[in-house]
This record gives sequence, structure tokens and C-alpha cells, in this order.
Amino acid sequence: MARYGFVMHLKGLEVIDDYERLHQDIGAEVREAHRRAGMRNYTIFRDNLTLFAYFEAEDPQACFAHLKTEPIMEEWWAKTNPLMLTEDDAPKITELREVFHMD
Repeated sequence: MARYGFVMHLKGLEVIDDYERLHQDIGAEVREAHRRAGMRNYTIFRDNLTLFAYFEAEDPQACFAHLKTEPIMEEWWAKTNPLMLTEDDAPKITELREVFHMD
């Protein structure tokens, strides 16, 4: 199982409450879409406007590709993308290189 970390950014201080509120009640359909995509232990942390996300999967890139096929994700992204810095109508993601891991 591969570990995958990435960074995204919120647009401004005024969207923090909305972003966090959306994630307090993400909904079973969105959670299940991520599970069907093969994501496990998906976590998002926030430091000011920077979001650090982490998940585990056999093939992280295949997970992202699968999520694009899930109908509920179009609805979810319509809510979250306006709050984030985007590129080509998707959150701008910077992949992080793992430098240390300890179980």
C-alpha cells in the first residue's frame, strides 16, 4: 500500500468556515466514492490557508482517475472547488515526496 501526501490551498480566510463545515458532514455517498476509488485513511489537515492531505492506496493516481467517474463527486466538487485555488477547474495539487515513515 502506497502512502500519498499532497498540498492544496484555500482562496482566503473568508472561506475557512465554509470549507470546514462541508467536511464536518461530508456524507456517506462521498465517503463511499473515495472507498470505491481505493482510498484508505484519507485525512486532511489545515494550517491557515494550506491544506495537507494524506491517504493510502495501491495506486494513488488511479484513485484520482476513478473519482472523476463518480457522479457524486461532481456535486461535491461544485461545493468545494470555489473555496480553493484551482487549475483547469480542479484543486491545484502539489504532490509531496515522502522522506520518512515510521509504523
